[in-house]
Amino acid sequence: MTDRSAVSTITGYFYQFDRSILSILALTGDNDSVAIECIEDIDVQTATETTAVQCKYYEKSEYNHSVIKPAILFMLEHYKSGLTAGRPEIQYQLSGHFASGQNKLALPFDIGFLKSNFLTTTSKGKTIRKHEELGVSDAELEGFLKLLSIDVNAAKFDDQFRSIIESLAEEFECSPFVAEFFYYNSALRVIKELATESEEARRVITRKAFVKRIDTSSYLFDEWFIAKLGMDKYYLELRKEFFASGVNVSPVERLFIIHLAGRSYSRSTVKMLLKTISRKYSKLSKRDAKPFSPYVLLVGIGESELVGLKQELHNEDVLFVDGYDFKGAQFDAGSISRRASVAGPALRLFCNLTEARQTFLSFRRSREIYEFYSSEPVEDFGDVAINHTRFQVPKYEDINKII
Repeated sequence: MTDRSAVSTITGYFYQFDRSILSILALTGDNDSVAIECIEDIDVQTATETTAVQCKYYEKSEYNHSVIKPAILFMLEHYKSGLTAGRPEIQYQLSGHFASGQNKLALPFDIGFLKSNFLTTTSKGKTIRKHEELGVSDAELEGFLKLLSIDVNAAKFDDQFRSIIESLAEEFECSPFVAEFFYYNSALRVIKELATESEEARRVITRKAFVKRIDTSSYLFDEWFIAKLGMDKYYLELRKEFFASGVNVSPVERLFIIHLAGRSYSRSTVKMLLKTISRKYSKLSKRDAKPFSPYVLLVGIGESELVGLKQELHNEDVLFVDGYDFKGAQFDAGSISRRASVAGPALRLFCNLTEARQTFLSFRRSREIYEFYSSEPVEDFGDVAINHTRFQVPKYEDINKII
């Protein structure tokens, strides 16, 4: 497969996945459902009918009857088998986007047009009439046409995507950014998971279940979303949305939770990350009316390694506190949260989650938590007043690209 055809194939997958998301959001009943990769690409089930939808996306190609011919043949075969088995009727829908040539298909068409353009194939002097091969009568073909709808002017890739973001923003009453990076990212993951289920019954989801499933608590790092957007742009957009305030960083109680367990650990890399957080999120000059500095909790680091890390920070004149004022002392939330000044602290390091939770729950002022995890985040602190934002980041080294 050439690079060009590979890109077209990937775009086709995304177009189908996006159409699936849009189809689910367009359902009016909570228990209406969509099945992924069952009869067709998308099967929409409402209380009154089932519609099997096949999607085609040829942004750079001209429409020709031959392009949609296999899809119509498959639909006719399914229709005929349903008549034989006595299955309830279903609607068939073929939806495609093409660069040009749509005027070649005049809708609606009759069974004569159906036979000659979609059901008849001539190869090496031999003519095959699929309707005759299947034993489909003219009356049955008329019935099939009543159930078949074709749209060769389906929305462009970008237009369909914008419709999804608008629908998600309305559904969750959120900004377009949150709709895309939070809910759409999550929706894409859910559709991908459904599409890869081995059993058909597990590839079906109701509107209610879908909305609940995509309402996660994290900005997920999904490989399909990253492939579509690009990793650098993904990190850049997160940075612009959450960490682009620069010199205008607000003086709130700000905690960074960084997960290290299960990752390739480098003390020097972690140390540089701590220095970056300290530099960007502390204000300690005499000109600052309310000096402040950030808190950091490292999750998944051994006690001896934490001591070694602190020793190096101390040796390099990083002014930090950890809530322990002397050897053998108990943790003191008042000590780690002491008022900042030109003399520090420039960084506040928690030794464990209990200390962080105890300290942050004691505050009665604005609090923000930014958590960077690999597989599982920590449990919520239990105070809805705390703004706790979670980011799934496979490599902690990439946190620098976000903050």
